[in-house]
Amino acid sequence: MSDLDKTDLLMGLGLSPNQAKVYLTILKLGNATFLQIAKSSSVRREDVYKVLPALEKMGLAEKLLGKPAIIRATPVAGALTSLILDEKVKSDERIASMKAKFQVIANAKWEQPMAVGEKESLYALLPEGKAVISKLTSLIDNSKINVSWINSLTEISHITSLLFAEINRAIHNRVEIKVIIEDFKPDESQQKQLQHTLNSESINIRFHRQPLKRFIVFDGSEAMISTNRKSVSENASALWTTDANLIGVLDGYFETAWSESEELKQTTSN
Repeated sequence: MSDLDKTDLLMGLGLSPNQAKVYLTILKLGNATFLQIAKSSSVRREDVYKVLPALEKMGLAEKLLGKPAIIRATPVAGALTSLILDEKVKSDERIASMKAKFQVIANAKWEQPMAVGEKESLYALLPEGKAVISKLTSLIDNSKINVSWINSLTEISHITSLLFAEINRAIHNRVEIKVIIEDFKPDESQQKQLQHTLNSESINIRFHRQPLKRFIVFDGSEAMISTNRKSVSENASALWTTDANLIGVLDGYFETAWSESEELKQTTSN
């Protein structure tokens, strides 16, 4: 791997071009002075003086006291851990800030949407991307009675990991959640993984050995239907609807599939 490739990798971890060049230079030289680093990295000496304090704060380099001062790099493994922790802190702070702002928006007074007839059937095609997950989040949050869900193990595990808090909140609010894993022939390790992922003590889980239609119905009044069989929600579009007739058909399909499905055997850890 060339130095240019290594520099690009470090920049992908959040370092500036000069920070990446200086850090790579220190790694290659071992212990080095400011002047040696500047010459070897092709970064101006005055810029090296600016870059090194930032690398120290990141946990990527340390300055040994003395005359002249000696700089040495933190080993790559330790440096990577430091960068990951730093990004996690920043991410957690951004998420907390976003949640606070969304809460303010949610509590604000808005004009009420134009009322639609109770029997009016609405449809929306949700494009690939975050729209599907966003809609699922809203529907789970607003569920009051039950959720009926058919999907693959991969997709169910993926969505559950993304919406863990929302699903647990629904369970706490006594929403009945019934899940059918379609086209599934589980072994013991898969069953253990599934029980851990889906909290099988609170969710009714069954599996069907044949491929089935993939959809999820909320309180018998709204549904999301997969429009293709791609494995991950962000890569697949979905149809949302309030059509009572269509939802009735889906409810009937689910009950038939449920009766034909097998219960997930409870396994115990050794």
